[in-house]
Amino acid sequence: MKPTYEELEEKLKRLEGMEKALKEAEQNLLDKIAMWKLMLKQSREGIVILYPDGSVYEANQRFADMLGYSLEEAYGLSVWDWDAIFEREELQEMLRTVGDSGAHFETRHRRKDGKVIDVELSNNGTVYKGQKLILCICRDVTERNRMQVALIESEKRYQELSIIDDLTRLYNSRYFYSQLEKEVEISKRYDQPLSLMMIDLDDFKQFNDTYGHIEGDKVLYRMGQILKSSIRKSDTAFRYGGEEFLVLMPVTDIRNASMMAERIRKVVCGEIFQPGPGKEVSMTVSIGVAQYQEDIDGRELFRQVDSLMYEAKKEGKNRVCDLSRPGEKKQ
Repeated sequence: MKPTYEELEEKLKRLEGMEKALKEAEQNLLDKIAMWKLMLKQSREGIVILYPDGSVYEANQRFADMLGYSLEEAYGLSVWDWDAIFEREELQEMLRTVGDSGAHFETRHRRKDGKVIDVELSNNGTVYKGQKLILCICRDVTERNRMQVALIESEKRYQELSIIDDLTRLYNSRYFYSQLEKEVEISKRYDQPLSLMMIDLDDFKQFNDTYGHIEGDKVLYRMGQILKSSIRKSDTAFRYGGEEFLVLMPVTDIRNASMMAERIRKVVCGEIFQPGPGKEVSMTVSIGVAQYQEDIDGRELFRQVDSLMYEAKKEGKNRVCDLSRPGEKKQ
């Protein structure tokens, strides 16, 4: 039975409606593709879309610029041509396992000129037209990382400056007190000996008054060098202030500490300073040495070596004085 005119007209209207809907869907799709390409092109981040085999499906100019390639050259690359961290087999496994949730991590990419840059990378897998693709968003963070390292180094340098004496390059008194308390706690906890030495340059004020502060600073600087070369790696030397110095000696009893003090005294005695033309001057030191005892604290240990150092001064200078014996003049 042939369709009636009305039925044909209704069918034609339906076909026209379907054609219109298809055209609208096609236009919407074209608009979305155009928008996607615009976003890809205008993005400030490097974007590369990879096939599962690691080759490039799509990339933007920012990504090519980041690696130093033209966009045309970028299309001929595979991920292992620019990744500077992972081996090809590792990259293939990563591409195979990347899912919808993706990953965010920091890696390194090799540019065309061979320079390696730090890259922050986010990726996730998707399916387009039945084909799995991996979207990668890349950001060059080389400069950011460099600035972070510089900041850390600056903070470290600032911290060092706050605890190191500018002239002698020894630790200063601020750092001494914090270290003294730490070493006292360790000595008490592990029942280990701990000794402290105080050194004072004899007649330093007279030297300064005679030859000037510049020559006096040379003596102080040299004292810092002598102490650094005379103590062990486990010991720590400090400039307490003016011409006074301290040496903190963990795991060291009074006998060995006094022997070290005597070596330092002899080295200083043997040093010849030339504060002026034809002038040769030798210096001496007075040294107090004490060992930490359980019934005292760090401050009392400091007071003991301070008192012993002044006792060495009163006994005639140029000597070592410890709790086990009175000062005895050395030649």
